[in-house]
Amino acid sequence: MIFDASVCLGHPHIPGSQDADVILRAMDGASVERAAIQAFEVVQNFKWRESNERVAAACRAHSDRLVGWGSLNHYDGPDEADRIAGLGLHGVKIFTSWGFTPGTGLIERFYVPIAEKCRESGMAFGIEHEGHMPTLGGAVYSDCIVADALPDRPVLMSRCWSWAFWPDYLAAMAECPNLIIEVGLVPSSWLRKAVEEAGADRVLFGSWWPEHEPVAALAQIRGLGLAKEDEDKILGGTAARLFGL
Repeated sequence: MIFDASVCLGHPHIPGSQDADVILRAMDGASVERAAIQAFEVVQNFKWRESNERVAAACRAHSDRLVGWGSLNHYDGPDEADRIAGLGLHGVKIFTSWGFTPGTGLIERFYVPIAEKCRESGMAFGIEHEGHMPTLGGAVYSDCIVADALPDRPVLMSRCWSWAFWPDYLAAMAECPNLIIEVGLVPSSWLRKAVEEAGADRVLFGSWWPEHEPVAALAQIRGLGLAKEDEDKILGGTAARLFGL
């Protein structure tokens, strides 16, 4: 099964991505069986609850193909994570784009309780990266704080697209064995290195459609010449495990 772990039902810069049928056509064109959708437009319009409800409605209408990421303002904390769980969504993704990153000293206070609530509810937890985050400790310091606090649960590093910060991503994965990295169109040499150093069971495919076409990201992964077992984990197995499917 091919499972795209990050697809946008609404993107702040790209019109025409607010319709689930458009997403399904993109999935069909790349032979993607399942996808996890998210409302990335919240970084611009701040309509967290409205967007989560729209994601949940799309997932209910296409339950055989779509699962949902909920999003929130991290200052709303675990109570909002409870509400996301009540909508039947499969995970919470914290967006760090557009200045949504709290200071390093606040990560443990705000991110960790949300991640703990996800653990209680059986939801996945992820942090989206806008290349890097301006916090003490480098690009992935927030991920490490959460991973250290919940060593028994996977924590997803999402949208790791910037080549300049891949040394940070790999160093974090070496330090925290429960970190998982999401890859779309990324430098092939770094992707291969991630598989070699961390293992394919800690790497998953997320295209971030409509930023990238799923078929292009899939072609890159398949072009690495990995063992079929490792390729299958990246293209679907790791994501299915993350979401408990």
